[in-house]
Amino acid sequence: MRRFAPWLLVGVLILIAGALAESSWRRVRPSIPEIGRKELEPTLGQGVLLGVLGGLRTVVADFAWIRSYVFWERRDRPGCEAFMRTACTLDPHARYFWENAGLRIGLDMAHWEIRRRGGYAKVPTETQERLFRQYGRRGVDVLEEGMAHARHRTALLLAAGFLAEGKLKDFTLAANYYRQAADAADAPWYAARFCADFDWNAGRKLEAYRWYRDYWLTRMRPRMDGSPDDLARLREMEKELKISLLERIPRQSWER
Repeated sequence: MRRFAPWLLVGVLILIAGALAESSWRRVRPSIPEIGRKELEPTLGQGVLLGVLGGLRTVVADFAWIRSYVFWERRDRPGCEAFMRTACTLDPHARYFWENAGLRIGLDMAHWEIRRRGGYAKVPTETQERLFRQYGRRGVDVLEEGMAHARHRTALLLAAGFLAEGKLKDFTLAANYYRQAADAADAPWYAARFCADFDWNAGRKLEAYRWYRDYWLTRMRPRMDGSPDDLARLREMEKELKISLLERIPRQSWER
């Protein structure tokens, strides 16, 4: 009897683990969107339909993402994008998938297309710029889609702002994304500064100053250090806009 005791214990543990896994999946399942034909059509030829099998969805999503690296190394846009989209579809709450898919498409794939057409020396500058904008827009679209599903949007907003400024050359759009990121509870320190600077560069100088001023007064000044670098930038804005002394931010006790 003692010889069979360890095996009996293992069997009981397996049964308990299976019951817990099934119970966990039943609780999580209602929060995961259904996968319809529209979402699966781009991946039908990739053999990843196993992703619809219950709790295997996130596992298959991880494998699909890893597989996308193979196509990334080959500079194979259709294969890389298909597997990235598969990962996003199977695990739509994973911010990492959406963020890196958007950035890969927006930053890398225009270069692949230029090389496919003969390289930078042969492709006209105008065509290169058009391709950068085209793939930058596609990357932003992926990030926008992810914002509707991912549990944490801030990183996606920052990535979209980065592409809007660097690839689309749309300062107003970039400012809008950074403003949304700055309003988030987990906003990084630079989001407000970028928002104000991009609005400023887009010609909306007074609007940029007013928003930045209110943000500094309500979100930054209460911090331990008072965000002196941001206040210094606001002082530069006040000087350039010729804001009257009475309307400027009151001088802080720690200012020089």
